[in-house]
Amino acid sequence: MKSIPKNSKNYKKLPAACKITLFFAIIGLIVGLITGNLLKESLYSPLITIYNETINNIPELDINRMDILLLALKRNLKLFVLLYLFALTNLWTYYYCAFALYTGFTNGLLLSFNIILNGISGIIQFLFYICPQVLLFIPLYLMIIAHCNSFHDEFISCVSYPTHDNSKQKKGKLALCQFPFIILCLLFITAGCFIEANLNLPLVIWYSSHLA
Repeated sequence: MKSIPKNSKNYKKLPAACKITLFFAIIGLIVGLITGNLLKESLYSPLITIYNETINNIPELDINRMDILLLALKRNLKLFVLLYLFALTNLWTYYYCAFALYTGFTNGLLLSFNIILNGISGIIQFLFYICPQVLLFIPLYLMIIAHCNSFHDEFISCVSYPTHDNSKQKKGKLALCQFPFIILCLLFITAGCFIEANLNLPLVIWYSSHLA
């Protein structure tokens, strides 16, 4: 029986970039919750009436699912492209940390808003708004960030040594290697957006008409 190398279990470990992303997302979520609570009088109070009217009218609205799908695709494709573009720069680490912080912050504001309006049950309402697509998007974006982080290291390594004879060849090979991953991500992004338009929307409508 062959001995198992000491580093054979590394594949089971969450990449450092993913851990950093989760850390900043959680920090952003907490800051969003605190900010929402601090601004509930000046920011949220004027919006409560509009929010409640919108929620109550959702079951009666004629919402085009294709429009929701296209909007979700536009939003997520933009995020995906920006992650890849910043992976080509020295700002990569700052960008994905800011991306995680902002994502956590906006969700923290939404969660805070729901808790202010509905108490503890607002947590359930918040989950209805982000599920089930979030179950796909969270691991997908963690995978994208981990891949882009490795891509960033390899690309910067190529750029840092332009005098090497095989520098252009390595860049070309590195670029070609991205296509299978990009196509896979596009498929998952499309699937997540389809879920958001065709499963999340009916779920929100059902919740609004039965439980809200």
